Amino acid sequence: MAEQELITISEAAEILGVSIDTLRRWDKSGKLNPIKTSDAGYRLYDRSQIELFLNDLFGIAKDWVLRSAEMPSEFYCSNSAVFQTKLIQMQDILAGVTELSSIFPLIVAVAGEIGNNSFDHNLGNWPDISGIFFAYDIHKRSIVLADRGLGILTTLKRVKIELKTDKEALKVAFTEILSGRSPESRGNGLKFVRKIIAENPIGLLFQTGDAELILTKDSDAMDMRSSPEPFRGCLALITF
Repeated sequence: MAEQELITISEAAEILGVSIDTLRRWDKSGKLNPIKTSDAGYRLYDRSQIELFLNDLFGIAKDWVLRSAEMPSEFYCSNSAVFQTKLIQMQDILAGVTELSSIFPLIVAVAGEIGNNSFDHNLGNWPDISGIFFAYDIHKRSIVLADRGLGILTTLKRVKIELKTDKEALKVAFTEILSGRSPESRGNGLKFVRKIIAENPIGLLFQTGDAELILTKDSDAMDMRSSPEPFRGCLALITF
């Protein structure tokens, strides 16, 4: 039997893309309990337990963007019309969950903005495989989106040529009104996503190139870090 890799509640929260307070609530409700509590009273989680909680959806999407692994057809949206149809289906399911009644439109708005960005920013310029990965697990409160597109750095360099790194581009995407669809004067979408998450119990892990960003409720800081496995497109995990 493999040895458990115990991690702290803050490390577990980072992996899941949620706040520590959210994990504490999940523990009290029985949704996700720690493996043990330390002598000092700290919650400890098994890393494999956290990865299982995310379901295989995130792993499937990551294998697809990293290694061109086969994607189940039920998760593939070949164009924006297919994506919108599946988004509405998800919205109808979320609307039926009583405890999500106050935030399900916002969850759908976040997923819709990220998915639509993939199609809008790669229109006519898909490097290899067009379309996006879109899957969700309502029971585990997670949504995964991914694309094998140009990535945010290449997209934004069209209108902000001084950008040099994926981290710079990711920060700009979530903080500045700037469109990668030059000469259009749009580009407020991901800033809107950040605002929604800061005000609601929604988490986001967003990766592009060699950079990843974690956003959680009540967090004004841009929690940016290097990704150990860089890839060209975008990968997002929404938790709620």
